[in-house]
Amino acid sequence: MINNYKIFALIFLPAALVLVFGLALIQQKNVELSSRQFEDQLKNQWQLVSIIQASTMDTEVFKDLSKKLGLRVTLIDRIGTVLFDTGTQGEVTEDHSQREEIRSAFLGVPAMATRQSATTGLYTIYYADRINDDLVLRVAYPADYYQNLSGALLAQTFSGLLALVIGVGIFAFLVSKNTSKTLKELSQAVNDAKNGNQNLPTFNNASLDTVLYSLSTVTRELKEFGQKNATLNSRLQYILDNIKEGVILIENDSIIYSNEKTELILGYKLPGHVSEINQTDMLSIMESLTGKEHVSELHLGDRTISVNYQSSEQATLIILHDISDRLKYSGYKSDLVANISHELKTPLTLIMTTSEVITKDKDMSKDNLDKFLTTIYGNARRLNTLLDDLISLHRFETSEPLLSSADLDEVVTDVRDLIETKGKTLNWQTDSGQVNVNGSHLTSVLVNLIGNAIKYSSGSDIDIGLKRSDHELEITVADQGPVIPLNERERIFERFYSLSASRNRDNSGSGLGLSIVKHIAKLYGGQAKVVENDKPGNTFVVRLTQKDLEPKQ
Repeated sequence: MINNYKIFALIFLPAALVLVFGLALIQQKNVELSSRQFEDQLKNQWQLVSIIQASTMDTEVFKDLSKKLGLRVTLIDRIGTVLFDTGTQGEVTEDHSQREEIRSAFLGVPAMATRQSATTGLYTIYYADRINDDLVLRVAYPADYYQNLSGALLAQTFSGLLALVIGVGIFAFLVSKNTSKTLKELSQAVNDAKNGNQNLPTFNNASLDTVLYSLSTVTRELKEFGQKNATLNSRLQYILDNIKEGVILIENDSIIYSNEKTELILGYKLPGHVSEINQTDMLSIMESLTGKEHVSELHLGDRTISVNYQSSEQATLIILHDISDRLKYSGYKSDLVANISHELKTPLTLIMTTSEVITKDKDMSKDNLDKFLTTIYGNARRLNTLLDDLISLHRFETSEPLLSSADLDEVVTDVRDLIETKGKTLNWQTDSGQVNVNGSHLTSVLVNLIGNAIKYSSGSDIDIGLKRSDHELEITVADQGPVIPLNERERIFERFYSLSASRNRDNSGSGLGLSIVKHIAKLYGGQAKVVENDKPGNTFVVRLTQKDLEPKQ
């Protein structure tokens, strides 16, 4: 911001410099003019004196007149002898023939000279010219006369300069004060105009007022546009940051934009230029993406990435979509349909075959009829269990945990009533009290784990534990083997996964029990796993995070 002092300096300094140089030039001209005037005066004095006869010059009257005029008159002959000199009382014996002004005068050229006089000892200004071939007349004034004249001119010039500088200073001060005030008002008006304020002052200048009001209008419109643009950019950025697709905008070698999902898909944060990529594998991938022949898919390890392009003359938009889960789901769906078909076909075949035998043999004995009806009933129950587990599994995969609590003692009592031990001994070690876990979910986990242990354990004892903490409930079910192989411990939680022959498939249920357990654990942000114990056998461990019943404020 320009303040008073800067404005004062901007006005005063140039004006003062102009005055100094101007008056210096005037002083020079005055000195030159006074010098010429003094020279003319000397010449006029010489002309006046030259009219007087030499005989008259030697009189006391002429000498007194010369002294009163301050004029020194000297008459020199050709051999340099001073015939007459009003500046001395006695005879002058010095040879003047080599005085520069005398020598020049005898040569026919009038001359002036300034030097210290050998006769009087004073600095003197001389003017000499020839009267005739034998005589030179010289007039002289003391140099201090001329110096005093020059000093007077300088003092006069300096006084005028000082007066003008003071005047300019006062003028500059008043102008700077007024200008500063106007600039402050103008600056405030410009700021108001930039903020879109329509209540602006007037400066009695049509052009300036028009510019201010135009600036105010344009600024307001730009501000509104900027706010809308910022909102749109924020929304666009939010969309790009939250979509499942990776987005890359490339122009030649420049990577203009890439969202966070791109980094997650590629496992690499893209720099500003393709040429700056320092990983060989990633550089190869980017060359595939930016090549002339557009690829439709990328294979990154066990993942498959779908690639789509939108090109223009300026840039290319690349959209990456991880379709690995979709492909896995398609494979899983095919396997699921095949597994369900297999699981449904076996009991249905037995039911249909047995029913057909009963229908055709009208005279079947009661024992055979009872045996066939038992087979039909058993396979019907198996079908019902399979359908119930499929419905439960679907519900657990697509639902949220119910915000409710359960009493551990009541859950244990219900599970005991539901489980057929089939000669196995259940050893319970459980905590008591309320847990923030849905009761039906907890019951389903226990029934499936205990039922699985009863069906497959070769030992007689099954240990069951329920351990609660402030935020977690841990469920353990341990059997006495046979030990599940390490490479199968993850897969047993898959739907319809069949273990090796060491597990008794004659006692198998729907094949979905452990998958149901896994999905209930995921529903609570927990986990389900199986580890080997020291019996030796298998211990199934399920951890459920207890949900808050009331939302936190």
